[in-house]
Amino acid sequence: MWFRKDRPHRGLLRLFKKSDRGVTAIEFAMVAGPFLYLLGFIFETGIMLFSEYVIENGVAQAARQIRTGEIQSGGVTKAQFKDVVCGKLATFLHCQQKLHVDVRSFPTFAAIALPNPRNGTNLSTNVTTNAQFKPGNQLCVAVVRTYYEWELFMPGISMLANLGDDRRLLTAGAVFRNEPFGISGPC
Repeated sequence: MWFRKDRPHRGLLRLFKKSDRGVTAIEFAMVAGPFLYLLGFIFETGIMLFSEYVIENGVAQAARQIRTGEIQSGGVTKAQFKDVVCGKLATFLHCQQKLHVDVRSFPTFAAIALPNPRNGTNLSTNVTTNAQFKPGNQLCVAVVRTYYEWELFMPGISMLANLGDDRRLLTAGAVFRNEPFGISGPC
């Protein structure tokens, strides 16, 4: 009998001391939380880096159309160019709401002067409401910059956030000299 009237506490303590049933469940409970959190962190980082690669690839393809003069000769507007970029991105990215596109042209590479895209922990108005769309004429230097506001879905990984409120700024860009495509004029 596990319980004796003359020493009730000793028998009960000995029973727990000798038993090792449930140890695996307790150890798993101690390790499972941090392990699942680490798995989520790795998953979030992988999806975020994949998304940045997709954005870079989409910008490179869309910028090629500026370089060859397709955008300039077609009379494409800023909104239409953003649609071109968004058409090259994955469908899980909320492109129309979170992607900001800024295109500027300069006469030479040395003349490139760009405003800071961040204002503290937020995007500056230079790349949101005041973003430009000036792809330039032939032989002008064009700078295409895009900014995507990625919202982190894992709580507590603010070490990845470079914007406030658990957001990370994903960027992609291209700098090139336009080809001689027949439209001349100032940059």
